[in-house]
Amino acid sequence: MQLLKDIKSISRCSIVWMFSTLSIFTAAVPALAQHPIDLQKLSASGEHLKAVTLYEVLPERSMTTDARIAAAKSAWALGLNQQASNGFDAVLRDAQITTDTRARLTLSRAIIEYQDEHYTNANLFAEKAISYLSESSPLRGRAYLLWGQSLSRMNAYSAAQEKLLAALNDSTTNDKAEIHFALGIVETKLGKYLQAEQHLKAIPTDHERASATVRMLASLALETHQNDRARFWIQKGRSDYPEAFIDSWGDYGLLEVALSKGEISAAREIFTEAKKQHPPSDPWLILMQAALEQFEWKKDINQTEAP
Repeated sequence: MQLLKDIKSISRCSIVWMFSTLSIFTAAVPALAQHPIDLQKLSASGEHLKAVTLYEVLPERSMTTDARIAAAKSAWALGLNQQASNGFDAVLRDAQITTDTRARLTLSRAIIEYQDEHYTNANLFAEKAISYLSESSPLRGRAYLLWGQSLSRMNAYSAAQEKLLAALNDSTTNDKAEIHFALGIVETKLGKYLQAEQHLKAIPTDHERASATVRMLASLALETHQNDRARFWIQKGRSDYPEAFIDSWGDYGLLEVALSKGEISAAREIFTEAKKQHPPSDPWLILMQAALEQFEWKKDINQTEAP
């Protein structure tokens, strides 16, 4: 979601540092800007700390709705989610704002709640945002997406799938990939592997979700015992997105494929190479060893029982 991409996160130490400098900015900012429109300009230009500082020193009676929104957005960009929420809530109490503004700010509140992992609240705010949007639009598509993602986090996968499919109908090209990815996760949880695969394959190879998508496709193929597909996706992931396959999971997947196909020599070679790259405590390496030992144990039993 584009809105999510625009949010910057900072450490608690950075926040403490910012407030320690407020006295300096409080003295300097009014000399340069003393009108709500200046606050909006500062926020729009990315000077969020100055914008928040100016908001604190401007007289309440001179504050406009647009300036309040700009100050809340700047607080949000600085990682001050509670301050941003309070600012958006204050504007939402104004009965004079337009329905479109109300929908946008309500969706912003939903995103903040989602970022703070308050998924029930995010779900409620997303639903409320949609109630203001009677016609199909990219904004409604984003609200449906966040609603679906929140439901997914709450393990309500069937309801999440319904909202995400609605999001797909309202979305722009830029948002579709994120929706397809969310649907892939939800439908995998529901055991709808074919639908999940179709949605994951719809994600462009240059999208930021592409590496995670290839890994999910490989996992799906392993889950459904499609050995050749699993091998293809793991090898593709390693060649095209090595950063997403830096751990030993890919080795584990390839070993499982080799054992499923009865390729014991290949499986042993995969395990030997994995041991050179990962510590003995690596969880996937432990599973690989267990899988290999179990296969060889079953093979010995079958040979012993054979007439």
